Amino acid sequence: MVKTVSENVRVVVRVRPISKKEEQTGMKEAVTTNVADNSVTVRTDDQQFKTFSFDQIYNKQFSQKSIYVQTIHPLVESVLSGYNATVFAYGQSGTGKTHTMTGKINSPEQGVIPNALEHIFQSVGNEDPDSKKQYSISVSYLELYNGRCRDLLTDTKRNLELKENEQKLFYVKDLDKVKVHSMEQCMQIMEEGATRREVGSTQLNQDSSRSHSVFTVEVTCTNYEEEPVTTLTSKLNLVDLAGSERQTKTAAEGDRLKEGSNINLSLTALGTVIDVLVKGRGHIPFRSSPLTMLLKDSLGGNSKTIMFATCGPTDVNTQETLSTLRFADRAKRIKNKPKLQLDPKDALIQQLREELSTIKGKLDGSYDFDEAERAEQLQVELSNSRDELVVLSQEFEALKNRYSSNLSDNTEKEKQILSLQEEVRVGVDQVDDLSTQLLETSKLVTNFILNTTTSKSANKWKAKLAASGLDPLTEVIPPLSLSTGLSFISKSEISTNGNGANHETANGFRGAASPTPTNPDTSDERSSPTPKNNKKKKKRKGTTDSNGKEVGIDIESI
Repeated sequence: MVKTVSENVRVVVRVRPISKKEEQTGMKEAVTTNVADNSVTVRTDDQQFKTFSFDQIYNKQFSQKSIYVQTIHPLVESVLSGYNATVFAYGQSGTGKTHTMTGKINSPEQGVIPNALEHIFQSVGNEDPDSKKQYSISVSYLELYNGRCRDLLTDTKRNLELKENEQKLFYVKDLDKVKVHSMEQCMQIMEEGATRREVGSTQLNQDSSRSHSVFTVEVTCTNYEEEPVTTLTSKLNLVDLAGSERQTKTAAEGDRLKEGSNINLSLTALGTVIDVLVKGRGHIPFRSSPLTMLLKDSLGGNSKTIMFATCGPTDVNTQETLSTLRFADRAKRIKNKPKLQLDPKDALIQQLREELSTIKGKLDGSYDFDEAERAEQLQVELSNSRDELVVLSQEFEALKNRYSSNLSDNTEKEKQILSLQEEVRVGVDQVDDLSTQLLETSKLVTNFILNTTTSKSANKWKAKLAASGLDPLTEVIPPLSLSTGLSFISKSEISTNGNGANHETANGFRGAASPTPTNPDTSDERSSPTPKNNKKKKKRKGTTDSNGKEVGIDIESI
């Protein structure tokens, strides 16, 4: 397996010398450096002293070449070995960022970018002619101006889009990438791009950079010495950030003021990203600015990163100097995990080779016993993990069975509930049928009472029925009312027809016929058990059959 080791972002502080203009205006030095212990001390406005420690400190005694050799040379060597790397300069406007990164090309004062290009081409050129390594070098140059990406290798100033690749890293779409074959060609391209970069004059700097620039060198090394062939593609990002500035000190107006605002916004976004990375929690807002998008791999990613924090020495800019040093102090806490930039295929091959080397070491006795103990420990942990997995599997099966049982019980209960619901529905239907039958019966009985009774008590009952508000033809009359109504009918008001047959009224009520002969008078006398019942029954008037005879119904037959 390809091993990755975490390392912090390296921070280098460079304090420029005081200028003649600053001396003439009476400014004093307020920043002192201690190269021995890599610390820098700032005297504040209230005569307090604040000290910061960093990886390296450079003052005016160090030349451009010495700074490159001590700080950047090892980084470029790692790029040639297959690692990504980034160098960027941060600081107040006019503190020497562009001088540090570019300087004067083709002179002893040339900066990091030309020195790095010389280093790369010299290393490639010094390769053994019999070597089976082949190198390919290409460069690109862009600027971030007012939050927009521009290609500095073309004359057309068109804005380019930022896109995200499969590795969740950002790139500039349609950015020209030029393949170079010599140091001279590369220098020419860089000079042409520098002339297209936006610069302007402010009170802090006569040639102030008004944009961030990113010069990228891509080195591809194909190794044919071993089988199978492996390819490493590494990148060196050289970033010159525009300086943070205050409008009160730059006296910027119009376009210069707009440029300064956009510069400060992007630097603020960069500071926010660094704060979140240092805290180690929360969402990292890389998308908040094109600058942070392009630096995503350099901050907390797979790149080796060096930051130059440039400071001015005077007491006038003490607050800006302290702000830069605090920014740098946070940045040095960021951890990156550099790794070889292999193709996935080549990474798998390297992993298999490492495993093969371990097996060979076991066979020839040169195996590292510490690694062996570690392997045994891992084996024990693996065995314990398997046992835990078995226990968890058993618990899962038990829970699964319990759930299945509960599910079965719930299914039976659901069936019972459905059955009870069906029985209730049938009962409701039966109640509805009985209600309908009761209504019909009530209608029949009521019609009979209304049409067959003429006594005073019956008339009273009719009056009570009318007073209750019930419609006897459409509403159900309570059984008590019906029995009460029937009790109003006396035997003296009911008679039978002449032949003793059942009589069906016009309303459909059928009464029982008397079993005695057709003469009502004699039948009543013979059937009477005592003399007091030998009186003749009164005939009910007003009800006749089709032959004109008066008829009635025996109340005892109902």
